[in-house]
Amino acid sequence: MMKVFARRNRHARRKRWSNIVSKMLVLVLTVVFLMGAGLHPIDGDKAEGSGIQSWTEHMGDARDAEHLLDKRSHLSERESARIHTRSITDQFANAAVAAKESVPSSSKVVYLTFDDGPSKHTADVLDILKREKVKATFFVLGKQVKQNPELLKRIDAEGHAIGNHSYNHAYKKLYSDFRNFWQQIRDTGQAIKEVVGYEPRLVRAPGGTYLNFDKQYFQLLSQAGYIVHDWHVDSGDSKRANVPKSEIMKSIRAGARLPHTVVLMHDSAGHGETVKALPDMIQFYRDKGYTFDIMTPDLEPVQFKVATRKRWERKPVSQAWIDQHVQAVDVRGEKQPERQTEQRPEKRAEQQPQKHFDYQNESTMRFKATTEVGMLNLQPGQYKRIQQNTYIPARILTTHLDGEIIISDHSSPIELHFKQGTITVNRMTGAVVWQAGTNERERLAWKGIEEDGVLWIPLRPVLDTIDISLLKHEFIPLELGKIDA
Repeated sequence: MMKVFARRNRHARRKRWSNIVSKMLVLVLTVVFLMGAGLHPIDGDKAEGSGIQSWTEHMGDARDAEHLLDKRSHLSERESARIHTRSITDQFANAAVAAKESVPSSSKVVYLTFDDGPSKHTADVLDILKREKVKATFFVLGKQVKQNPELLKRIDAEGHAIGNHSYNHAYKKLYSDFRNFWQQIRDTGQAIKEVVGYEPRLVRAPGGTYLNFDKQYFQLLSQAGYIVHDWHVDSGDSKRANVPKSEIMKSIRAGARLPHTVVLMHDSAGHGETVKALPDMIQFYRDKGYTFDIMTPDLEPVQFKVATRKRWERKPVSQAWIDQHVQAVDVRGEKQPERQTEQRPEKRAEQQPQKHFDYQNESTMRFKATTEVGMLNLQPGQYKRIQQNTYIPARILTTHLDGEIIISDHSSPIELHFKQGTITVNRMTGAVVWQAGTNERERLAWKGIEEDGVLWIPLRPVLDTIDISLLKHEFIPLELGKIDA
């Protein structure tokens, strides 16, 4: 009995000593770890072995970081704010931010980009950029170009780059069928060319390519010579209405800082706070050793990965359609956005008379337009070309769109009723007001023109107002045949 008791005591002592040793070992390791962390903080002296190195080890070379942005926080310009989960890309981007960049300051370039303009804020943006001696890139909407051609001329004349951002930013139409996206890119390219003399190759997809583009979108645009760009840093200025300057700057400071960094902002209506934040943003990047430049066709594209899940239901376009439409286009043959020289505006001025097309001779051309509702075929005299817009009689268009035109008397405004809302035209001034349902009345930029009792209205702006797509339009010499049935 005594022997058994002694053995139990020895076993208990060994167990107690084992527990004590284990606890001491854990304590020693903890102290060593804490001392190591204290000796090697992520600061400027250890940058190469901390944040940037971690980014590189997990993500690859920083130049390829854009290819790893296939994550929930980059769903779109507006939707990203509603996603609060953080991915490994975010974590290592922040590690890179915490560290002083290992690349030489002379090779760090930031590309400031502005989407959705030109608008009333664009002039203020241009004033700041001029004062700060900074160049930027403007991805413009065709609809806005039509309304503000002088602003686009100024963007070009002051040495900034221009990119194509679709015609009206309507997600559902753009991403439900590539043919709609293609037509909007072509129409916007043409609108830009009519103002500044060239069609840009740079394209940015509204909302970004993630979850919106599939492989065919990328392939066909590339085949035609377009270069698609997403971004590295979202300023967050469009995640909701009137995002304050402080919040925009917080997003900028938290964003990844790569050797070449593309920053997304907006200069459209409702982005006055972006204008306020711009000087601080410029100073922030200067303090970090960055220079500023415009995006050019030879810049390596920043593109999100093609998503593995679908947001849009659509079918690939046929090879016959590709052969007919995409094969014939090569924007690489056009004059491209590049660094401005003192001679560029003068050269462009010499080309001004060539901006008008042969179809300006309206007496020898018929006009054919296809909308999502159907086809319009107009003979000479049934359309007018006025300030780069095609005007047609209001009665013809309302009939085509299954609407109704109301003319009470010779002095009362003319009302065009559509299922989407009502357009009211002042017969004295041509001023136009739009009202959808019970919403507030909105004054529109375009005007109606009344001649000899006929109200003429611009086709594209009217269709944009009532959210109807213009799928195709062309001017056809009369000798090529009669009007289609």
